[in-house]
Amino acid sequence: MAERSFLVQKFAKIGIGASHVIGYSVAGEESVVQIPELDVCFDVGRAPYFALTSNLLCITHGHMDHLAGLAYYLSQRHFQGMKPATVLVPQQLVNPVDQMLRCWRGIERQNTPYQLVGMAASYVHTVRKDFIIRAVETHHGGGSLGYVLVSVREKLKPEYFGRPGPELAALRKQGVEIQYRLEVPLVAYLGDTSFGPVFSNPDVQNAEVLLTECTFYEKDHKARAKAGRHLHVDAFVEQVMPLLKNQQVIITHVSRRTGVRKAKSILRRRLGEEGMKNILFLMDFEGSSDAGEIEEMGPPPEDSAE
Repeated sequence: MAERSFLVQKFAKIGIGASHVIGYSVAGEESVVQIPELDVCFDVGRAPYFALTSNLLCITHGHMDHLAGLAYYLSQRHFQGMKPATVLVPQQLVNPVDQMLRCWRGIERQNTPYQLVGMAASYVHTVRKDFIIRAVETHHGGGSLGYVLVSVREKLKPEYFGRPGPELAALRKQGVEIQYRLEVPLVAYLGDTSFGPVFSNPDVQNAEVLLTECTFYEKDHKARAKAGRHLHVDAFVEQVMPLLKNQQVIITHVSRRTGVRKAKSILRRRLGEEGMKNILFLMDFEGSSDAGEIEEMGPPPEDSAE
């Protein structure tokens, strides 16, 4: 077995306008991504300290590297006197996850509170009048989902522009609809997925920021990508990229078999500098003032799976 040496693990931090993406995502090891300004965390990994501060947790699927820290996340929040978290999970996972958490209640001998919300494609969870979370179906098997954070805004219809306030108020009292609803997708997070219709979803295509996996990059890793229902760089370049209209694309879940530095180099050769201008790798710690160091690990054993 390959030797591994561990250093202190730190996490990426990327500015996206007035918000930030904080997280850690390595294939088969851990995936957890937080948007702190929106109080949302996608997946929980091993429940790093920063994830505890989010009241909303969106679980994409049941693989251990995305879900393992859930009981700890809930228990620590309870221990620290924080309010019970709301956890969005694929409908297929509600019962088994509930059973797991009830077991932990017994093990810890404390009644840790939580709220599980079963989600399916197109389901909407309303956070506030002006903020919703919409689920989208991804292609990783077992009821996997992605989530889109959507800003909801009420806009005055053009035909009422310039009219005085008292007149508009009178129209409202008469029951006239003078506004229309505008939904603006802010952040889309897909978790693990292969190529499929999710990339044609308007919310995914038009989100200001898209976080998507691209796990494999070597030519001889295509079979691994297909078997694990992950994206290979060929599919990302040839099928995914032509569909996207996002201001920023952040790539997650790179396999340690390649590593971020080499993956970035391979993608740059395929896309060129112009094609890379709005693409970042979450775990690219080089040249970023916000990024810290990650733990140093040797390559995985040949029989390990992402």
